[in-house]
Amino acid sequence: MPHRHQQQQPEEAEAENKSASPMLPPDAARSTGGGLLPLNDDAEGHQHQQQHQQQQQQRDAPAALALEMAGPPSSPGDEAAANNAAGGGPPGAGPQPAARRRWAPRAPSAARVRAFVVEHFMLLSFTAAAGLALAWPVPGVAVASLSVGDVRVVQAVNNFVVFLISGLTLKSDDFRALLRGRGLVSMSYGLFAILAVTPCFGFAVLRLPLTPHEFAVGLAIFCVVPTTLGVGVALTAAAKGNQALALLLTVATNLLGIVTVPYELRLVLSTAAGGSSVSVDPANLVVKLLITVLVPSVLGKAAREASARVRAFVTRFRTPLSLFSTLNLACIVWQTLSGARGTLLQQPFTAVLLVVLASAALHVAMLLLNAAAVWGLRLPLREGVATVIMSSQKSAPVAVTVISYLTPDLKTQGLLAIPCILGQLGQIFIGSALAARLRRAADKGG
Repeated sequence: MPHRHQQQQPEEAEAENKSASPMLPPDAARSTGGGLLPLNDDAEGHQHQQQHQQQQQQRDAPAALALEMAGPPSSPGDEAAANNAAGGGPPGAGPQPAARRRWAPRAPSAARVRAFVVEHFMLLSFTAAAGLALAWPVPGVAVASLSVGDVRVVQAVNNFVVFLISGLTLKSDDFRALLRGRGLVSMSYGLFAILAVTPCFGFAVLRLPLTPHEFAVGLAIFCVVPTTLGVGVALTAAAKGNQALALLLTVATNLLGIVTVPYELRLVLSTAAGGSSVSVDPANLVVKLLITVLVPSVLGKAAREASARVRAFVTRFRTPLSLFSTLNLACIVWQTLSGARGTLLQQPFTAVLLVVLASAALHVAMLLLNAAAVWGLRLPLREGVATVIMSSQKSAPVAVTVISYLTPDLKTQGLLAIPCILGQLGQIFIGSALAARLRRAADKGG
């Protein structure tokens, strides 16, 4: 009897092992000591493994179905919601309706919205400024009317801030790197094209049959001014061009433009048929541009070189500083268009449409000319991209600033500024499409 009782114990233990093994992986059954016996029969172990997988799939089926209908969770909160939809929510909550989860709209993530706003901030801010000026011009007119002599105080402050930030972000190492090899060729042609070649388009623009004649004069002023303050650098980055070259062309041409713009502008406007509605005093204009362009640029650069804390601050907050600079540019557009709102709405739609087409054609002509020159110079791809983009851009804020120094009349300022602002917006749209195409070409070329 004792012998028979001892012989039954292994059989009972084996039965317990068979009943418990489907709840555990086969490897666990083989390695577990104590109350479980080793599974030394391969066929029996394989059978236990299949039974375990089938039971696991049956248990996971509701959750898998709910997750498939809900889509991949994008956050811990989504995972919890998917768990509730599968019946795995908190006790007492019960399963959530799968159909409601399936068709629930998904809001765009905050990071995606922020990236979109930062990338298109210039276009968004200019569009908002123009819309506000046309819908409610009273605040813009009031702000623009604050002046000391013939200087618009708020516009002067806006320009001061823009060039102060430009000076803060300028690195000396970038200058030294571009003064060697093909970088020097790119830099030299860019300066020549922006300050000497593209201003000559102003002679042809003055002959366009635009009405009122201030539209043609404003577009000619737009041809003479230097390259853009921020758009060109952003487009160069989007096209995988040389950003350092783009930034240096921006700063250098806007500083040298203090001297070149007044005299070139007087030369161009002197050829206008029947004269021009504005007169240019080059010496007076040079002084005003020195105050609003050169002084803040030098102050920003000096502060950067003198203080490590300033350099660290600029590095950390580079994007917010760039957005703040763009916001100041949009403020200039807002003030200028507010003063011209009444006169603008009196113009026929076809007259405004002709200005849009003329400014777009002007930009395309500059792009073709500079692309041909860069191809002839055999510049490297990244430098060539930066040179073409920057040499074909013109700065509406600088043009508006120059216009504010040419005449104190807000209506005339507005009519002269409209082609410049429309030209800037056209450059953004055309440049964005071109940058995407150049980026794909750069990716294919490695």
